[in-house]
Amino acid sequence: MALAGWLGVGLAVAGLAQAGFTTPAQTVTLDERSLRYHVVEASGERNRRDDGAPPVAIVLGGGPGFSSWNLEPVQHRLAELGYRTAIMDMIGVGENAAGGTGLAGQPLLDTWVAQIEALRRAVADERPVVLLGHSWGALMALLYTRAHPDVVRRLVLLNPVDPERLAMRDVAEQIDRRRARALGEAWDDESAWEQRTGGGEDAAATARHQIERSLPSYFLDYEQGQRYAEQFDASDFSAQLNIEGWRAYRENPVDYATIRRWDVPIAVIGCRQDLLMPVNLEALQANLSLGQVEVLDRCVHFPWEEVPRAFGEALGRVLPGTEGGSD
Repeated sequence: MALAGWLGVGLAVAGLAQAGFTTPAQTVTLDERSLRYHVVEASGERNRRDDGAPPVAIVLGGGPGFSSWNLEPVQHRLAELGYRTAIMDMIGVGENAAGGTGLAGQPLLDTWVAQIEALRRAVADERPVVLLGHSWGALMALLYTRAHPDVVRRLVLLNPVDPERLAMRDVAEQIDRRRARALGEAWDDESAWEQRTGGGEDAAATARHQIERSLPSYFLDYEQGQRYAEQFDASDFSAQLNIEGWRAYRENPVDYATIRRWDVPIAVIGCRQDLLMPVNLEALQANLSLGQVEVLDRCVHFPWEEVPRAFGEALGRVLPGTEGGSD
């Protein structure tokens, strides 16, 4: 069974003390800047076009400001479903941190949109792609689609954030309370996400602190979340990019009126226990005509780690031409 092989990949990645990309890096040039990305080729003959080429999927990770290697299990599952699948770190973090965050004077989010377009051209030529975005990555998928609606075949939003952020009030406070209960102590560092950070060792210490203390609260099993957080190091997260990314998005969000003009099917996969999920899903359903919606049980924010089999099956159901998915 293909899913069993994918589960093995997920467990192998999760078992590493310090993880990272496990596939060879390829490079694409954007404005004379060399960027690294990773591709897993489609297995089998499902979804092949008449010319024999597989459809292409691009996976966009959370944050903003997080590395994307932890999405490799999702990448491998998409490959098993017949998709040539690419992931990459955004400019300014992880493998693509060298050289800073700017690109020829462009604003940060425009830079990241241009980066995704360069990746699409590298892995799909001129063909449309499926975009799967996790958490903040769902917003990044919407930002890209706003700029390039004609080359997006389908959007799969995984634990997405409400693009107009109407549903986000009070959610951070609920997450704080859950984290405090798990730690058995008060938590007053949420304001750090909105503060400027220094450079060098200070930035590394901030990143390490946020990973160790914040990431586990996005798991139903807090101890599993702690083990998961141990795989990351300071190079996997930029607190400064996190701040700048959210601030830039708030200045120019993707509104529902724009999304409704696109001829792009949208599916959602989320977790029932994710404090972000109920209010965000309600906002999406109230404002958009969604395709399939899959709500998984016994997970918070990382379903491919918490409930890998259920997640893998749900992904198969929402994608066109695969295990019940439809165009």
